[in-house]
Amino acid sequence: MRITAFLLLIGTLQVSASGLAQTLSLSEKNSPLEKVLTRIKNQTGYQFWIEASLLHSAKPISIEVKNAPLKEVLDRCFDDQPLSYQIVGKVIIVQDKPNAPPRTPETDPFELISGMVVDAKTGDPIAGASILVKGEKKGVSSNEKGEFSINARPGNTLVVSSVGYAPKEVVLGRSQRPLRISLEITDASMKDIVVTGMFTRKASSFTGATISFTREELLKVGSVNVLQSLRNLDPAFQVLDNIDLGSDPNTIPNIQLRGQTGLPDLRGEYTTDPNLPLFILDGFETTIQKVLDLDIYRVKSIQLLKDAASKAIYGSRAANGVVVIETMRPQSGKLRFSYNTNITLQAPDLSSYNLTNASEKLEAEVAAGIYSNASSGNSQYTLKQQYDEVLRLVQSGVNTDWLSKPLRNAWGQRHSIRMEGGDESFRYGVDLMYNDVAGVMKGSDRKTTTAAIDLTYRVKKLAFNNILTISSNRANNSPWGSFSQYAGMNPYLPYADEQGRIMKQVNSISRMQGGGGGLASEAVYNPAYNSTLHVTDYSRYLDVTNNFSLDWRMLPGLRLLANFSLTKQLNESHLFLPADHTMFTTSEFSGDNAARKGRYTKGDGHLDVYAGRLMLNYNKNIGLHYLAVNAGGDYSSNSTELISNTMEGFPNDRLDFLPLGLQYMQNSRPDGYESTVKDMSGILSANYSYDDRYLFDVSYRATQSSLYGKDNRWGQFWSTGIGWNIHREAFFSKSGVVDQLRLRATTGYTGSQNFNSTISKATYAYYLKNAYSSFGNGANLVGLANAALKWQRKRDVNFGADVSLFKRINLRFDYYISTTDGLVTDITLPPSAGFDTYKANLGKVENKGYDLRADVKVYSNDAKKSSLVLFVMASHNKNTIKQISNALKAWNSQQDAISSYNADTNKTAAVPRVRFAEGQSMNAIWAVRSAGIDPATGREVYIKQDGTVTYTWNANDQVVAGDLLPKISGNFGFNLLHAGWQVNASFRFQYGGQMYNSTLVSKVENADIYRNVDKRVLTDRWRKAGDVSFFKDVASTTTTQLSTRFVEDNNQLNFASLNITYDLDRFAKVRSWGFSRLRAGINMNELFVLSSVLVERGTAYPFARNYQFTLQASF
Repeated sequence: MRITAFLLLIGTLQVSASGLAQTLSLSEKNSPLEKVLTRIKNQTGYQFWIEASLLHSAKPISIEVKNAPLKEVLDRCFDDQPLSYQIVGKVIIVQDKPNAPPRTPETDPFELISGMVVDAKTGDPIAGASILVKGEKKGVSSNEKGEFSINARPGNTLVVSSVGYAPKEVVLGRSQRPLRISLEITDASMKDIVVTGMFTRKASSFTGATISFTREELLKVGSVNVLQSLRNLDPAFQVLDNIDLGSDPNTIPNIQLRGQTGLPDLRGEYTTDPNLPLFILDGFETTIQKVLDLDIYRVKSIQLLKDAASKAIYGSRAANGVVVIETMRPQSGKLRFSYNTNITLQAPDLSSYNLTNASEKLEAEVAAGIYSNASSGNSQYTLKQQYDEVLRLVQSGVNTDWLSKPLRNAWGQRHSIRMEGGDESFRYGVDLMYNDVAGVMKGSDRKTTTAAIDLTYRVKKLAFNNILTISSNRANNSPWGSFSQYAGMNPYLPYADEQGRIMKQVNSISRMQGGGGGLASEAVYNPAYNSTLHVTDYSRYLDVTNNFSLDWRMLPGLRLLANFSLTKQLNESHLFLPADHTMFTTSEFSGDNAARKGRYTKGDGHLDVYAGRLMLNYNKNIGLHYLAVNAGGDYSSNSTELISNTMEGFPNDRLDFLPLGLQYMQNSRPDGYESTVKDMSGILSANYSYDDRYLFDVSYRATQSSLYGKDNRWGQFWSTGIGWNIHREAFFSKSGVVDQLRLRATTGYTGSQNFNSTISKATYAYYLKNAYSSFGNGANLVGLANAALKWQRKRDVNFGADVSLFKRINLRFDYYISTTDGLVTDITLPPSAGFDTYKANLGKVENKGYDLRADVKVYSNDAKKSSLVLFVMASHNKNTIKQISNALKAWNSQQDAISSYNADTNKTAAVPRVRFAEGQSMNAIWAVRSAGIDPATGREVYIKQDGTVTYTWNANDQVVAGDLLPKISGNFGFNLLHAGWQVNASFRFQYGGQMYNSTLVSKVENADIYRNVDKRVLTDRWRKAGDVSFFKDVASTTTTQLSTRFVEDNNQLNFASLNITYDLDRFAKVRSWGFSRLRAGINMNELFVLSSVLVERGTAYPFARNYQFTLQASF
């Protein structure tokens, strides 16, 4: 007996045969021979040797035995087969029956194979699934019932695939009965689709620049919130660090995707950030506030749409990029529960502070001369007494750590539970979430409670879905005030009295005045005292959102989708400062004005949004051709209203009720804001591919909006893209090296609507100062109309490549050029018009850059469930202003005036002002060139435009000294999986940018020596002739102005996240308790920052390190 080329082993699990029974039980019906042999091996320990080609001729087996001898079972299995078997020791050898005629797929006749393609979890039919005969260019698609028929030979292999599902191969046997092929959704298969929020597309045939992330990927880099995780996954998604507000849980972050496309809000006329991306949640636009408060465990996937081909379907609002968030949908089956909890510890990060202690601060004050040089003997005596008192406090050991007083190690918690179940006709899902984000400043937190009900009902070709979400949020700000107040407190001052009570006034100083050198008395108040009062400072909202959708599978490949969304959000804010608050200690509230102490500001507002969409989707496989067409339209209305009232005169800190105030705040009245924007659009999109090799995309959107002038209400937006799957070409298909090589190119236009609703309209306001007895109140024009105001449009050009090598290396590269034209900006008017400016389309901004992503599977062992993946992502963006209006040039002059010290206005700038110049970046840093500090005088030497030097600072000598944008920013890290353990680490970096080190100005050179200062005041400032120093004379009281001395290279490395988890459900005991999943872990975020710039971070609210203990359970 000979078996050709050492027979192939089917079923390689190495199970010892010793001790296993030689009887077995089977219950099979029309099961493949391979499956039956595997069951026999598992029960007996016998190994099977068989050529893979023999399985093609095997017939399905039906057998029902219980505790039958092995030989009897084998005889029944091979009785009607063209195969025989022989037992040799512990091996069963399978071969052709003697004298049996050879059978090959090539000689067998065609048979009509029929079957159904279904979802493995829900059992729902999958329409439009692709069924191909492997190795042949023939295929069909499943109909709306998931059914298909195809001509194939026994032994052929069917390749079945569908968008969003993992592909599956099925080997055909003889006398094949109708097939039921189940496809599974996996995290990997989510990469095979592009979710646009309106429809899905096959990633393999899409030309757009998109990137998708699953929930698991988000959780690998942190579970603080969705935005923070995205930041750690894609450097093009920029969450701009707020150096002032640090880790404040109630600060809404500033976000940009591929750079800054619009002018910043210079005059407070925009209600939203003009550079904010569009956020789509379950098909409808949502706010960044709701995304910030979204339960990350509800997220199924997130897609970032970056170029025109991917985002043009949202044309009128998509210029800044689109973030598409899809939440989990309920699955049918028995009732299932999922529970997730995070216990969070936030620890303040004060590593950037370098303040003096008590003795150092006194030394700095002496060096600055604040206890000498008085104009008279009496004044000098007063200063001597003041010095003696401070010296006594220092020598007595007073060294108050003011930075620690308002801070805490904050413990927060998040709990979410999901319940789902149902059958093919009716499914339900219920989500409940409570999230308490505790801030590191005492009393600050953000609490969110969310409940969502997701119902799906199917009847024949119709599917109805309704998602009702109710969210309640309360954001409490700290009653301890701004952290900068504590950073400025002198360490030699006491915090509490002898009874341990927080003092209100901790000192009284005599401060030298300019000119004659006289003294002025000044009380020093303890900012912590306000925490003992009944201070109220919070905001809250209640949001109700209902999304309804209808899916009608009209014909095979033809679907009608109807969606309607309604959102109602109620907002309110409260700020109550009692009369004893330290802000009322100024002279403004003395004498007759003492009754004005105490202030209450209350804001009320609402947001009403309703939107609808009707789309017709058609997709068809015709041989090697694939076509998908989407056509429809949508409508939306967004109304916002805000009213604010400020009352003053609350003598009792318990009288925190607005009507109990004495009066409206002096020289004020109720204020408010109202905005309504409506638009309607027509949408057309098509995607074509030939043999999945040659790709073409086109989309068009026409939108009419109430935002723009009446002569230009309609905006036209389009995109087109081409692609080439080179790896699908015959000359590449068997390279063995390149698994994927796709080239892409796209171009198109998108628009922006992040402006005030009245920018193109004539706006009037009532004249309320006086009333005319005969005619009532008059009205005055506060904004000019511009009927010709057009859409601000952005053109995107993108070239990309996707490469996969050796089934281990994945590379993705995109190069883009984005030009925003018709930039909405201000036009200067003559004084006779009565207005300085009005809005028009005169501006152009260009962004050029690239995105690079690479990951390498260094090690993989499926049997041991072990793998190691390294990844790196990099992004570069260069911003250039191509054209600006005269009004912005006038704005530059205003900024220069503020930057110039003026004795009359007493105004100056410690940090560079926003300036605009054609050919420069919107993030350019402007300052006067410095030659350093003159060793002879301790004064700064400036370099003028003509190259000469001077001691005099002049705004006209300003040059571009740097750019806030780094040359390159990115992420890198690794994902390690082994035996149930997962370790994921992510780092962020940036290189090549600059920043203006404001700490060196505000805490060293321009430091108020009567408050605490940076230690470099003592060590690095000029003191005497001949000193070579970076800083000017320590005794100088002149204001330091914008200088290139303080422009520093800003290179950073941030340990963004470390995630360690272990799967406890690996143990049979845990599974016996009913858990299908039980995972415990720890997340650590923002562990450290290494920076080339030593600057104070978190001046108003500190930064924090974040530690989370997590538990995920399903049962």
